[in-house]
Amino acid sequence: MTSSIERRVVKGVVCGLALAGLTVAAQAADLDQVLKAPALKNPIPDSLTWNGITLYGSIDLGYAYSNNSAPIGNYFGGVNANVFAAPTGRGPISTINTQGYTYVGLKIEENLAYGWQAIGRIETSFSPLTGQLSDGCKTLLDNNGKPDSQQTTSGDSSKCGGINGQAWAGVRNPTYGQLQVGRNNTLAADSIWGFDPVVIADFSGLLWSPGFTAGAGATEAARWNNSAKYVYTNELVHAGLMFGQGQSQGTSLHGDAYAGNFGVTWQGFAFDAVYTVERNVVRAGLFGVGGCGVAGTPSCSTLSVSGQNTEQWALMGRYTYDFTGGAKDAPANRLSFYAGYDHVQYSNPSSPLVVGDTTVGGYIFGAVNNTAYSYGHKNVGFAWIGAKYETGPWIISTGYYRAMQDYFQSNATARPCSSNAHSYCSGVWQTASLSAVYRYDKHVDVYAGVVWSDLAGGFSAGYANTSTTTFLTGLILKF
Repeated sequence: MTSSIERRVVKGVVCGLALAGLTVAAQAADLDQVLKAPALKNPIPDSLTWNGITLYGSIDLGYAYSNNSAPIGNYFGGVNANVFAAPTGRGPISTINTQGYTYVGLKIEENLAYGWQAIGRIETSFSPLTGQLSDGCKTLLDNNGKPDSQQTTSGDSSKCGGINGQAWAGVRNPTYGQLQVGRNNTLAADSIWGFDPVVIADFSGLLWSPGFTAGAGATEAARWNNSAKYVYTNELVHAGLMFGQGQSQGTSLHGDAYAGNFGVTWQGFAFDAVYTVERNVVRAGLFGVGGCGVAGTPSCSTLSVSGQNTEQWALMGRYTYDFTGGAKDAPANRLSFYAGYDHVQYSNPSSPLVVGDTTVGGYIFGAVNNTAYSYGHKNVGFAWIGAKYETGPWIISTGYYRAMQDYFQSNATARPCSSNAHSYCSGVWQTASLSAVYRYDKHVDVYAGVVWSDLAGGFSAGYANTSTTTFLTGLILKF
């Protein structure tokens, strides 16, 4: 039964959206004439560009209320809006919040000759609440050896301090395509995130769980160091190839990785497919109580990691109906429907990870498990559907996301199960959300909405509370 708190949160969201609709109606009646006040001009220039180098970024701040979460840590994006979080939720949280949209970067675009252009990008994200660089690995160290009741939000991530976003250089030509070399977002990230109906991170199961999607089975692998990425695009088709070279120090890929992508766009329809293979990839976690910092155990300044191979394939589609008929100068007025399915298979690493090696950010392995799938592969399916309506400055989005884990034999005595007795039992994680974004101008977005999530079976092993409802609102300033 829905709690009285949840009913009040939902009622507040509905009322807020209703008031927003009245605001739009008032604007349509020409508020300038009613209020007789001069229009406000945004002082931020359209582009901060000098000699082909553009400074860009955004700052996201807002408010969150969750009926089941944990206090925010120093290096994490904000409140864990989803029940599938670390640590497990232990009560209501009301807090100033950020969603990880705060970052700064430099983009290079310099014309060469014969249509060629030199390009590059470097970016990093940080928490506007603390000023610290985003660092998922540091959140694990901060909570090592502590009981859940003393932990703050934590989670494995491809962002572990330093330059934690993209960092690459390359060339581009409208005829021959684009080549990037360095630290790149995966093709899975480009493809799957582009077919997400929801535009704000914490409302989206796809953006919130890169381990199942962009990372092809490993959150740290949502971005590949030492990689080359080629993308070709025209009006009808696009395709991509990507290679990541593994190494034993300073990266999530300790073996090589490969990916391919192909998509078609035609008369409002869009279809995409992506395939990814990762070898000896890192999945990091924290040590439990007594698991580090005492005699015979690793240091609490190290990570507990698992090595794994992953294989991913994903199919997705979108249909958009434009009510304006494609008129160039008309305000946005279109409705889009989305659906997709992503499948990941996990197996033991081809070559074992080694204690003392490091992952992104230079964090050291204190303990390593290379045999998590010795008795059988683990398979997870991730499906989603949703819709997005854009009208004028408004974007209304809704999405439903469902991860399904098959039972996998993790040890010699394990037997098929679907309860929450063990993490290897079959299980389901589901998330649903409704959100609204008002784009005041190209620099300012205001958002509000609610997200619900629930765990069952093996996904809920170790969780005292298996359901969460979170209300989020805030403002994103872009430059």
